[in-house]
Amino acid sequence: MIAAWLVRLYPATWRERYAAEFSDLLRQRPPSRRDQLDIVRGAFDARLHPALAGEAPRRHATGTDRLLALGGVTAGALMTVWALIIAVAQPRWGSGSQVDDDLMAASYGAGFLGTLIAMAVLVGIAARHAEELGTLGTVGALLTTISFLLMLGQAGVLAMLLLPLATLVFGSGLVRIIPWPIVVVMVGSAAAMTAAMFGLVASEGQLTLWLSLGLACGPSWVLLGIFLRRGPRARTVALVGA
Repeated sequence: MIAAWLVRLYPATWRERYAAEFSDLLRQRPPSRRDQLDIVRGAFDARLHPALAGEAPRRHATGTDRLLALGGVTAGALMTVWALIIAVAQPRWGSGSQVDDDLMAASYGAGFLGTLIAMAVLVGIAARHAEELGTLGTVGALLTTISFLLMLGQAGVLAMLLLPLATLVFGSGLVRIIPWPIVVVMVGSAAAMTAAMFGLVASEGQLTLWLSLGLACGPSWVLLGIFLRRGPRARTVALVGA
């Protein structure tokens, strides 16, 4: 069971070529705890830098991919500005402190624009990568879009409840487009955003440190944009026929 689990950590293209040989090796020489850790590190590296010996998986990047990538990075940068100002400047409720109006206007302006761009990127991913995402991943992308739309409509509780679940469903298909560690970061950042909002409310606005959890959202979108620029992987049929 451990051998099968370790093999499945590697990308599909790697498994197609090496899984049988690697599984035999693990059965003949069961890995120690240190060996298992090395194998996990190797799988992580293989997904971040996918390559087969003598044959790198081909990708077909287009202008649409570059536009989606730019949108992801821009949305992430704007979300980071929004979250950073909110986390640092937000006073505790009832403290009597006030934040500079221009600073808060810049913060919410960045957040609003970043959210709009993120929604456009999500719809673009659903259209560009419908085959890779599959039905479930496409539905997840659209649900994530709806959660952002609810945020803009001030439906905070519903949006915060929907966001991590929708991102998780979206991530189930997104792993076929970008490395799974980046997907884990995105799902984790969505959950952190929800925790930030509910944590602040639960503390009656006194523990503003909860807001720092929201800082993870922007960088995760920047990473998404960076990896979207590579375009989708070549179809398996094309690789076999190459």
